[in-house]
Amino acid sequence: MCHRKIDSLINSKIQILLISVLFILISAVSASARTVTLGWDANSEPDLSHYVVYWGVNPGDYIYNSVDNGDDIGLGTEYSVEIPDDDHIYFFAVTAVDDSGLESDFSNEVNTNDNPSIVILPVNSNWNLISVAGGDEIISIEDALAPIMADVISVWAYDNGSWLVYDPENPDFSDLLDVEPGQGMWVNMRGNAELTIPGEVPAYGVDLFDGWNLVGFSSPASRNVSDAISSIDGDVASVWAYQNGEWKVYNPLDSASSTLTTMDPGYGYWIEMNAPSVWTY
Repeated sequence: MCHRKIDSLINSKIQILLISVLFILISAVSASARTVTLGWDANSEPDLSHYVVYWGVNPGDYIYNSVDNGDDIGLGTEYSVEIPDDDHIYFFAVTAVDDSGLESDFSNEVNTNDNPSIVILPVNSNWNLISVAGGDEIISIEDALAPIMADVISVWAYDNGSWLVYDPENPDFSDLLDVEPGQGMWVNMRGNAELTIPGEVPAYGVDLFDGWNLVGFSSPASRNVSDAISSIDGDVASVWAYQNGEWKVYNPLDSASSTLTTMDPGYGYWIEMNAPSVWTY
């Protein structure tokens, strides 16, 4: 398998359903256990061997998997597993493995949270590109980031060519005081944390200017990039994301080679526009 094919496998992530597109079904099987059923879209690589499902009780930290559980999923696109009926939220992701044993990146993540409008966002040490506000309300930066504020070093936003900053140690000298619906932010952290936010779509859309825009994706579910930006598709030059320390890009003119395939709840994005527009999703 040549390196080009390896890159293709790694970059074409499985599209796991988040409630609407990916599905996760939960049913009780006893007083102490639940059955979780997951489904995903099939990959199209001709040398695909099998899928592996991973899960754990923390976002992005998967301590269990279907192989260790003694299950061979093969090329099936559905998997069921029993988990304890406890107070933990369980997080799931899928990988694809080719005939040579090469494994793809993790798919987008789903969880057993019984309120689909709530998004649980991992925020890591160092820089994070995130979004915390949807709906139609403007909220203060202190309220928006209250659960993680003890670890926040600084917060930055970009508004029509100008940078705004919030410094927790000098709030009186900060000019980023509120978070608007659909706004994206850079958050610099001194440690890992977890943020629970509402997955509410901005009620009135997001105003985008010609050039670069730092925005958020405040949705209860992940979506393919092309679907998420369909309302502004003709005016988009590129979409960029920074996740887990890596840049990913979506090019509307070359989607097949793009490394950014989904827009995920709670994350921030740079959208380069060829003309001003209002983004709705």
